[in-house]
Amino acid sequence: MDIAWARDGSYLLSTGSDQTTRLHAKWISDGAASWHEFARPQIHGYDLNCIDVIGEHRFVSGADEKLLRIFDEPKSTAELLSRLCGVESASREALPEAANIPVLGLSNKALEASAEPVSGPRDSSDSDNSWQSTMPDDRKIRKSDYPPTEDHLARHTLWPESEKLYGHGYEISAVAVSHNGLLVATACKASSLDHAVIRLFETIDWRELKPPLIAHSLTVTSLRFSDDDRYLLSTGRDRQWSIFERGKADSHVFALKAKYPRAHSRMILSACWAPVEAGKIFVTGGRDKTYKMWNLQNTGSELVDTIYASGTVTAVDILGRLVQAMLVLAVATETGEVSIHLLEKETLKIKSSHRLEDQ
Repeated sequence: MDIAWARDGSYLLSTGSDQTTRLHAKWISDGAASWHEFARPQIHGYDLNCIDVIGEHRFVSGADEKLLRIFDEPKSTAELLSRLCGVESASREALPEAANIPVLGLSNKALEASAEPVSGPRDSSDSDNSWQSTMPDDRKIRKSDYPPTEDHLARHTLWPESEKLYGHGYEISAVAVSHNGLLVATACKASSLDHAVIRLFETIDWRELKPPLIAHSLTVTSLRFSDDDRYLLSTGRDRQWSIFERGKADSHVFALKAKYPRAHSRMILSACWAPVEAGKIFVTGGRDKTYKMWNLQNTGSELVDTIYASGTVTAVDILGRLVQAMLVLAVATETGEVSIHLLEKETLKIKSSHRLEDQ
């Protein structure tokens, strides 16, 4: 249902309706490189809808429940990625050792180095053994020269949950983290103005910044911060996009800058910003089988171009840097088609297009 790159591009997190979050990274062995699953940080009891990365060792995910969960990378995963993938971390020693799920519960608990699996027979009536019996023994994983097996992924690669974010009344639909890692924007499924709000949280003390941002009347489907974190872009089932601008006096205050009530003829499902070198350019895609290029201006917004796709546009994204002075736009549809387009920076006209074929 959603994916998110690490800030340095060293790994990719994916989450979906299989109720798991998975970490994928490049394995380097004998001069050859291939991508594999290296951890399964979250095994949940609800379908997972959205995810984003917070800083170097943390991510936030939202599911078919009314709260969001924050997870911290354990030392066991950091050591595995360092040895097999060359992903180094300066703060690895400060990370928790590992994590497990209590017998009754959905929250992964951190395990410290002093905690050791209990050996020998135990009294089954001892309530303190309920978590010890499921404590992961990850020593084999740390010493392995290969990516974890399915059994190890399912049992020994969890990340500890550190925080929960409350405030929404229905299932979480979207989440975005500012590029400086200081703010988390969230939204939930909604059929009225009261619930179609965007909530902002600080990542220092996880305090909600009130009041929530109001612009939509139905479920917010996507949230994206601009590269400089000055703007927050939102799209919704109400067919409109909205842009909030960060305050100059208070960087934690956002105000509505612009909105377009009927930007698409059907619901908008995805949006993205161009890199700041291209100006205030963003793209939206929706169920009306189109994706549109927009230019945010001081006095409003301009629709630059409308491109028709072969099916419902479910995802759009622009590479965070220019390539030969052009924008690189990726577009995906519900049929599974993915296409890459090179756009002229000044006019946003498509210079060339390439469809990714099934391998």
